[in-house]
Amino acid sequence: MAKVNRINVVFLYVLDMKKSREFYEAAFDLGKPLVDAKWWVEYAVGDGSHLGLHVVDSMDIARALPGGGVAFSFEVDDIQFFTDKLKKMGVKFRYEPRKEYGFLLAEFEDPEGIPLRLYQNTKPTK
Repeated sequence: MAKVNRINVVFLYVLDMKKSREFYEAAFDLGKPLVDAKWWVEYAVGDGSHLGLHVVDSMDIARALPGGGVAFSFEVDDIQFFTDKLKKMGVKFRYEPRKEYGFLLAEFEDPEGIPLRLYQNTKPTK
């Protein structure tokens, strides 16, 4: 039977590519993009996932509105490290790390107001 193996890429639609690139590259040490095209950049993240930033213009503003229909989290191994790092960068947190359903979760906003989360598994792995 066919199955979905993983999420390949999550795209964030942004108005200010320069500002968004600077933020994500600094916040998560993304390194050189796999794709650096006219309208988007795409980074390898972890074991096979990709994060894409795709620029939109004011004619397509609905795709870039805060939240724009995108919700995802960065899985990290030290949520406090990333919380502290992002706060030093001036990032606004909607809520700081808290335990929910056996994991730690924090929610913050990127420079364009897009809500994102940090996730840390606290359950022992098998």
